[in-house]
Order: sequence, then C-alpha cells, then structure tokens
Amino acid sequence: MPTVVQLPAGKALTVRGAADSFLDALANPNTVRNYAIGVGKIADRLGEARPLAVVADDEIGEALEVLWGSSAVNTWNARRASVLSWLEWCTERGYEAPAVPWAKRLTPPDS
Repeated sequence: MPTVVQLPAGKALTVRGAADSFLDALANPNTVRNYAIGVGKIADRLGEARPLAVVADDEIGEALEVLWGSSAVNTWNARRASVLSWLEWCTERGYEAPAVPWAKRLTPPDS
C-alpha cells in the first residue's frame, strides 16, 4: 500500500519541501538513495527556500546541464529521470512545478 505523505498547507511549497516530501513518499530505500542525489543537488542549486511555483522550466534544465552535462550518459539519464519523476509527482498532487522540455534522455553509446 502506498504511503500517504502530508504536504505543507497554507503557504507555497518550497523547493526543499517538495523534494523532501517526494523522497519521503518513495518506498524503496535504493530508489530513495539514488533519487536523493539528483533531487537534492537540484534543490540546493535552485535555492531550497524558494517557492517551487516560481522556478522556471529553463532553470531546471540549466541546473541539470551544469551538474551533470559532462557526466557519463547513464549518469545523465539517471539524474534527469529522478528530477523529472520529482516534478511529475508534484504536478500530480496539484502543485505548480516546472517542466524540462529540452533536457533529453541520451542513448547510451553501447546500445
């Protein structure tokens, strides 16, 4: 059974609040550990106390590029996937969240 996570009410959801709520909602500890890297570093870069609703789409993409743009393809894809999952999770719960339209999944060279 999925875990119910109480999101902050009565004020704008901050970047860190959204990140922590998302990670708390994940059941698998391995997923939490892996997703915490991508989501946590993006939250740090964006500013943890900022309202998530004011973060622009391009800021997410730029943060991904700065943090993992020169990483191995599998690392890029894993970090990108964790951030996209986080933002989709927020949107599904009715929170205004940015999207990442131009940060594409890369094809691994050995595939």
